[in-house]
Amino acid sequence: MSIQSSSLSINTRYSLQPPCGLPSPSSHTRSSSTPPSTRILTVQPNLRLEDGKYRESTTLDDEDDLKSETLISCFGSLSVSSLPPKSGSGGPIITRFPKPPPPQPSSELGTREEQRRIYLGPKLSDRATGGPDAGPLIDRFSCLFQDQYDCVSNPKGIVSLGVAENFLMQDECMELMSTALKDNFTPLDLSYGDSLWGSRRINRALAGLFNEYFDPAEVVRPEQIITGVGCSAVLDQLFYTLMDEGEAILLAAPYYTGFDRDLIGRGRVRLVPVHVPIGEAAFQPDCLKLFEEKLKEVESEGIRVRAVIVCNPQNPLGRTYPRETLLAYAKFCEEKDLHLVSDEIYALSVYDNPDFLQAHPFTSMLSLNVEKEMGIEFDKARLHVVYGMSKDFCSNGLRIGSLVSQHNPLLLRAMANTSMLMKISSPADVIWSTLLLDSTRLKAFISLNRKRLTEAHGFIRKWFVDRGVEVANSNAGNFIWVNLGKSLGFDDAQTEKKVFQKLLDGGVYIAPGSAYHYHIAGWYRITFSVPRGNLLVSYHYITSNELSFAGVIR
Repeated sequence: MSIQSSSLSINTRYSLQPPCGLPSPSSHTRSSSTPPSTRILTVQPNLRLEDGKYRESTTLDDEDDLKSETLISCFGSLSVSSLPPKSGSGGPIITRFPKPPPPQPSSELGTREEQRRIYLGPKLSDRATGGPDAGPLIDRFSCLFQDQYDCVSNPKGIVSLGVAENFLMQDECMELMSTALKDNFTPLDLSYGDSLWGSRRINRALAGLFNEYFDPAEVVRPEQIITGVGCSAVLDQLFYTLMDEGEAILLAAPYYTGFDRDLIGRGRVRLVPVHVPIGEAAFQPDCLKLFEEKLKEVESEGIRVRAVIVCNPQNPLGRTYPRETLLAYAKFCEEKDLHLVSDEIYALSVYDNPDFLQAHPFTSMLSLNVEKEMGIEFDKARLHVVYGMSKDFCSNGLRIGSLVSQHNPLLLRAMANTSMLMKISSPADVIWSTLLLDSTRLKAFISLNRKRLTEAHGFIRKWFVDRGVEVANSNAGNFIWVNLGKSLGFDDAQTEKKVFQKLLDGGVYIAPGSAYHYHIAGWYRITFSVPRGNLLVSYHYITSNELSFAGVIR
């Protein structure tokens, strides 16, 4: 007997409701036409229909009761791929997944003295120490964050225009946070809440946001969403679940430098940049031909490609993709049987640019009906969309991210295994839910943010254009992409780094293109959604006589 999650009465005890629509491992079969997860839930034998309500069996005499998914039966397993039963236990052996390869032998332990010399103590794991060393970068950023400019408390600090943060709605955010916690924080929020991978409240609020503003081809349901402490945590868990160590991801360069940290640090996957053409061509369907070439090149080296990431709106270029290019991405991933992950964290930060009237409106991957629009089969289980609160809602510090995967309930179930590692805090949950569930206030917030982004973008773009600096066309995000190399007469990576350092020494931090794996030197990403006073101070630093190129940019 199949049930819809929506058919469960609100009076049905939570302990007997499906866990956010996540299916039993034994109940799911995959095909391109698999319906949403809410349709594959089945009533287990131990759920007895009595007086119109589902109740858990009160006896454990029947062996079938012990094997079904009662609460007590779950204590002996580890969800998706349970540990094999002890010899002679007579329990079932999970055979859904192929047997994993044997673990790699660890490096030599070494003598006590050798361990102290290398690790400053007993040996650390190869898993943690064998990847890229982010320590120096973390140290540098920590110093930067500790010395940020403030007109009152730190007037000699560094003006940060290199981090994508939006300060344009600070007053509105502070007012929202204070009222949300005062009016909507409940005693339940002091506990683990009503879900171990988010809350029913935040999932319901997010589903409403996606359905209202992302124009999904199919209604987004709360049980198709998992939340985490920021998109970085969600991406980390997602790719840890999707891919094995050493497998590769293709993505267009330049790309968000945080992907290197989010995906490589623990998942140990490979990020392979595809250097698309500059300008308009970077956003056209033909750029997927370069993905095809890169795929062949990587696979010829014995590396397996498993996924593609598209960042829309694009970071660091600050532009939205046309619908036909997103469809080309979907077609490519279908042909090559790859996961397609769409990072849409700037979805609602689209602004007006009178110098870029041909800009495309934001189109979510959720809105595509690939089979209908392209006339091809498309396995919807390969599509996963990531979204968060940091950018569109000006709250990097609250750390709320989400994943929508409408046709891959087994992925959601697998991620639920480790979901407690990234469960968002109740205060953050309450704050965002309060805004998302108030449709009038939400619409006003988004509209005002877009208006302020439009004004701030126009202000910084005019400043650079008036001084002869090339500014790439953009219509989304918190930053612009400028070509200082052309104005200053250099086109090499070494000089790009020297200019970056010169600016930093002079009190301004902007991000060089090489940090985004861009293959053309001289470009920088500059954030404009900062307090106006900070921008004016940064302009003074950039044009001061302390900088060697003051005669060029003045």
